[in-house]
Amino acid sequence: MTTATVSRSDLAQKARQAPVARFALLGAIAAILGGIVLVLGLRGAHPERTWWAYHANFMFWVGLAQGMVVFAATQKLAKGHWSGVIIRFAEAGAAFTTVALVLFIGLIIGRQYIFTWIHEPRPEIGWWLTSKWFFVRNGAILVILSWLSWRFVRHDTAPDVRELGGETVARTDDAARISREAAFLILAFAFGYSLLGYDLIMSLSTRWVSNLFGAFYFMGSFLAGLMMLSVLSIVLRGTMGLAGIYTSRQQHDLGKLCFGFTVFWAYLMWSQFLVIWYGNLPEETYFIFYRLVGVWRPVGIAVFLLVFLIPFIGLLGVKPKLFTPTMVGFALVSLAGIWLERYLEIIPAINHGAGPAIGVPEIGTTLFFGGLFFLSWIWFARRYPIISPRLAADALEREQH
Repeated sequence: MTTATVSRSDLAQKARQAPVARFALLGAIAAILGGIVLVLGLRGAHPERTWWAYHANFMFWVGLAQGMVVFAATQKLAKGHWSGVIIRFAEAGAAFTTVALVLFIGLIIGRQYIFTWIHEPRPEIGWWLTSKWFFVRNGAILVILSWLSWRFVRHDTAPDVRELGGETVARTDDAARISREAAFLILAFAFGYSLLGYDLIMSLSTRWVSNLFGAFYFMGSFLAGLMMLSVLSIVLRGTMGLAGIYTSRQQHDLGKLCFGFTVFWAYLMWSQFLVIWYGNLPEETYFIFYRLVGVWRPVGIAVFLLVFLIPFIGLLGVKPKLFTPTMVGFALVSLAGIWLERYLEIIPAINHGAGPAIGVPEIGTTLFFGGLFFLSWIWFARRYPIISPRLAADALEREQH
């Protein structure tokens, strides 16, 4: 099927063909198995390790889902018509932002095991790190971002819902309003996830401060969202029969974004490292050295290789972006590296000097969160057109010119 032969009715038919049953089964199996491991870990003799894994996975999956929605918002703001076929795949991440509000309660329940400042108060910070204000503040950030995400997504999907319902949709729809809401969402993401990075990760390390860490966290989350979107787009091209609809040109464009933000991740990492290295202040250098020397050194090296060096070299050319196995492979490598990065940022600060331990609790908790992510994605796909006929038709039409 070529772009010239794809009609609006073909696209409308594809919009109803999300692999709901298959994804739901895989998500349910992962969530149930992971949930069993999670419950057993929390009821065991040493629940702290499971709580630590819970926190690392919360920061990874919540950031990934929000990053996917923000990608869709950037396309609206930048008028990126090329992404019209895959934009719903990204917007479906909004469903997990609601699930995150429930999962955040877990951090409140397990706060005694996670947040070091509860046992070791930091008077130099004062009221900022008090339990009540801390959880109200961060909970409010998650609520506001989820609300903004859904507000943006519902307005963007409304014309497609009407079209598939048999109504006539104006070509202009409400582009100005959608762009305005996209701008609000992007700004809220940058500000809100900077605060989440400072509060939920940086505060765990006593006296360590990095003004760039907030940006490092939210841009890493955006990179994770791009990599997950790459995997989903390629998988769904096969399962939904989107050959000729999700084209090699679109895959190349998405691959270039993945490559570009991989480089930007390295830039932000180096920007922090360079200042800390030359400043040579003990309250700053210990955070870096503790993760690059001794038992944590292999994990630190692995993060650099998985998030930057391997995807950078692998996606440098055109062919690896266009060849499905390599694009999926490098995206999965990057996702594994970003997960390991969250683990490296969080666990050494709260495990009382112990080394890394990635086993059943960590894998089980990851399965639990991943299963919930895919179940929420399918929930969205059941209720909204997973392909936008109007945006996909526009993207394919522009490719011919």
